Amino acid sequence: MFAQALEAIAPALRGRAVVLTRLSQPTPVSAAVIEELVDLLFESGCDDVLVAAALSIRDRDRGHRSVEALAHTAGLTGRSRRGRPYEVVDLGASTAPASVPDTSVLSGRSVSSGWADADVRVVLGRSVTSLADGYDGCLATLLAALPEVVGADPADVVTDLLEHLPPALAVIDATVTSHGADGRHALRELATESLIVANDALLADSTLATLLGQDRAGSRLVERALRVLGEPLGPVVGDLTPFTGVTRSHPLLVHAFRRAGVERSVERVLSAAVGGPDKGAGPSDPVLAGIRRVLTPLVEAADEPAGHVALLGLLTTVASVVDQTHGWSVPLAKDRVSQVEVPLGFDPGSFGADEYDSLPAFFAPFEQMLVGLRSLEQLPNTSGAASGVGSEAMHWRMLDGAVVFETSRVIAADFGQFVARVDVAAGISLMADYLGGRRVAVSVDDEGRVVRQAERNLYLPQPNYLAIWGGEPIDVCKIELVERADTEQRLLWRTIDSLNGSAKWDDGSLTFTDLGTEGTRVTVRGRQLFTLPPAWSGIDLDLVPELKAPLVEDAYRRFFTATFDNLEACFEGRPFRIGRLAPTGDEPLATESLHQLLGVAQSWLDETSTDRTSLFGQPQREEPDEIDLHGFSHFGGTR
Repeated sequence: MFAQALEAIAPALRGRAVVLTRLSQPTPVSAAVIEELVDLLFESGCDDVLVAAALSIRDRDRGHRSVEALAHTAGLTGRSRRGRPYEVVDLGASTAPASVPDTSVLSGRSVSSGWADADVRVVLGRSVTSLADGYDGCLATLLAALPEVVGADPADVVTDLLEHLPPALAVIDATVTSHGADGRHALRELATESLIVANDALLADSTLATLLGQDRAGSRLVERALRVLGEPLGPVVGDLTPFTGVTRSHPLLVHAFRRAGVERSVERVLSAAVGGPDKGAGPSDPVLAGIRRVLTPLVEAADEPAGHVALLGLLTTVASVVDQTHGWSVPLAKDRVSQVEVPLGFDPGSFGADEYDSLPAFFAPFEQMLVGLRSLEQLPNTSGAASGVGSEAMHWRMLDGAVVFETSRVIAADFGQFVARVDVAAGISLMADYLGGRRVAVSVDDEGRVVRQAERNLYLPQPNYLAIWGGEPIDVCKIELVERADTEQRLLWRTIDSLNGSAKWDDGSLTFTDLGTEGTRVTVRGRQLFTLPPAWSGIDLDLVPELKAPLVEDAYRRFFTATFDNLEACFEGRPFRIGRLAPTGDEPLATESLHQLLGVAQSWLDETSTDRTSLFGQPQREEPDEIDLHGFSHFGGTR
């Protein structure tokens, strides 16, 4: 049946085939399925077949040290069942720059040269359930085709791989499904005796979701790929009747795990501490082993109501601590917030040159409104002076629910020197609270300077304190026009989308004006309407303008004071960006931190448990082991 399916999906295969497969313990693809596929690829016309994998961060966290060791543990011998030799290769051993457009999150990144250069690319996943995404299949396996893109959402990465470096054939080993709350990490086998064969990895994963009785969009990888690439096309060979007897993670558990996993270090420990110790793994961290003794039994028991409640309580407690830590970091410790990498998120070529060139006319009514009302002194908040080195002016008013504003500062810098060091085209990325984004040139002038461009920007929630109530980062896609003259340069932008729904409007302009001996005036004008977090959805500040006015004034003044400071720092060559580079995965596991969080969760469970049984398997002690001379109580603990 496998041979007939392969012939129906991909009848003509030639050259070198690279089979990217899942070797991660404890749920690698069956060696029998891998080697059967190797034979079939040879028989279909391939000259050479390589079995490929990469050692992921999670593999290392679980004690594995090489692809070769994983292949050996998975039972791969280097010779197929019908005697054909094949080589197991590490895709991470050789990389090359990804040949992708500037709009891709992979732009400027490296991809496995073995995967990029293959004549036939094949991805071979396994049917497993997942506490993080409901299920894993081909897309999770496909991520091994390149080194991790630090700071990027894996869903963006895999979507761009599907678009620019896709496999020609996708297979999922569902001969035995590992199911349960987290079958990916805690092996729990159920014979399902199926293979999924498709010419599209997204189609293969969608089919797996159907067979597992899940909504395919429950996987963040699949949901993003569907949203960007659309419905997958092509045949699927096989019976689509859902498997019987499969258990999976409850949506509440998935939601809690994802909240906790927002903090990368916590997600790594949670993933490493479910199941195991793996076959073939090296010695584990003693603290990790202790966490595993806590977490694994809860995951394995999550099918039952009592086990579900215990695991949900633990994950929710950890997630709450992560939420609070992140929420308070935004206004109080911005150096702890991770910078991000994103794709552009739209096709800049879908907008004609006239749409870019019409931006001055689009924004003119707002600029005229600000100039006219300022001259009549009708704006509600005006402070500072409009000229003079270092002085600032702030003017704003409400229009259609949005804030229309103007603010400026005079910087003691020669105009020529200022515009030579501070590129007006990069002006948005120089503003306060910028987390990351992507800027793509659409057209340039005769001197090679950008004239039309497309951009996506991510900022901290505005005002920053909204992060404490779950406010999302501001994520806005824009088309932009750059105007340059002898005494003035201007960047104009218009919002065309907000992928996370954080903004309805974020239109504006940034202008550098030559004031001669006085220096350079920097002016920002805009129209902004951001979405409040759900916790604020019932609050209508328009009903209390005496409260809203000072809040708006304060928020804008803080943001643009920091923005003007950034521009001065850029001119002077000083660092100014907030945040830190996202963790690379080379950091050691933060087992002690999570161990302390589990202690907090233990306290919660102790208060709600009737038998007061400890998560660590010990009865809760009511009396201290010892009270010293100073009155301090001492309790023994596990070692």
